[in-house]
Amino acid sequence: MEYDFPNILPFEITEIILKLLNAKELSRFQSVCWRWREFGNSDSLWIHFCMKKGWLKYGVNNEILKEEPLFPRATNVSGNSPLFDLRTPDVTRFSPICKWKHLFLRLGHLDKNWSKGRYNVAPVLRGHKDKVTAFDCEGHCLVSGSDDHTVRVWDLRTCTCIRRIGGHSDSVTAVRVTGNMAITGCGDSAVRVIDICTGKIVLTFFGHGGSVDHIHVVGSNVISAGSDRTVRVWSLTTKELVHVMRLHTDEIECMAVHGRHVVTGSWDNSLVLWDIESGKSVHQCVGHEEVVTCCQFDAKKIVSGSADGDVRIWSCLSGLSVRIMSGHQQEVYCVAYNDEVIASGSADSTVILWSPTGQPLGTLREHMGVVRCLHINNERLVSGGDQSMIVVWDYRAQKKLTVLHRHPSKLHLMWVGNTKLITASPEKTGTLTVLSFW
Repeated sequence: MEYDFPNILPFEITEIILKLLNAKELSRFQSVCWRWREFGNSDSLWIHFCMKKGWLKYGVNNEILKEEPLFPRATNVSGNSPLFDLRTPDVTRFSPICKWKHLFLRLGHLDKNWSKGRYNVAPVLRGHKDKVTAFDCEGHCLVSGSDDHTVRVWDLRTCTCIRRIGGHSDSVTAVRVTGNMAITGCGDSAVRVIDICTGKIVLTFFGHGGSVDHIHVVGSNVISAGSDRTVRVWSLTTKELVHVMRLHTDEIECMAVHGRHVVTGSWDNSLVLWDIESGKSVHQCVGHEEVVTCCQFDAKKIVSGSADGDVRIWSCLSGLSVRIMSGHQQEVYCVAYNDEVIASGSADSTVILWSPTGQPLGTLREHMGVVRCLHINNERLVSGGDQSMIVVWDYRAQKKLTVLHRHPSKLHLMWVGNTKLITASPEKTGTLTVLSFW
């Protein structure tokens, strides 16, 4: 070869040159000959492309590479299979693809699947006799609760129900999965801890004076809130009530956690920032004119949405409203944000994008009916709403990537992971739908 520079130049110089290439150019370099292929098959080169995409987190434990395609009976309703087919000869002198190139290829394919709407849909998960009111997912385990007073455990590898758990005397209103445990809130005022492996209720906390509608797990503590206007902290270690936190004067509508703090939004039109360790309120945020329907927060700010149509930013330091974002024409049902953008969904069928400081950036229009659910990460924004519609957006370019109409019925709950999207129907016979983009 006339210009075989990797064979002429010192290794360090060649590596510096190759680091100037983009991923496509490096792949072309590798296709020239066996020696160049082996030279470019280096983690030190491909890790930089993963770093630029924000994908380093996936290489820490390689869990995403252990993902398997959806159950073989799953149907490819989008017309294009999302499956990744990387064929290598059984007998070859090529070395295995290096870890970070493998990650880059797989995650790049996954990103295209989300953008182009390539997915498989599992057989609809049926079993609940009434509406699915709550669910949570961790790994291959999906746990759902229903108005039929039962909890069901589903194995996403086979898309079958492996446990039906009774013991609740009213609607199951909240579900959280952590390890081998599922924590449920119930209309009978109890918080229950379930061993997923056995299906047994191993612990029950009583104390609330009404329906327990919100559950979070922070370390070894369970945080619960509900219609009795209180927030309670329970210890899984001592099996005792740790704190009862009172300040709201009406039912609690939403709850979020971050570190050692909890934020609740209520029908009394206020938010309260609580300290879990002390059991004390830090701030009560007053300003919304109607019920606070949704909230998210971090160490510096709280973002809330309300039935008054406004989105507000509050300071965690002072508890004061630092920005009122008016733009929606009807109730705000959901908010989600990251370091780049705040998104809000409303009954006016729009998603509005705001800067981190609350400046309007643009309005996304595609939905017909209420926008009920939002999910945002570094790659995309996903919105779910009425008319069985799920929309995937490029929030940076403020454009629609794809619309998913494949939910078999209505939608009122949505869970979005790296490779899957799961929705629940509000209809009488409760069903769950699993879409896999892997």
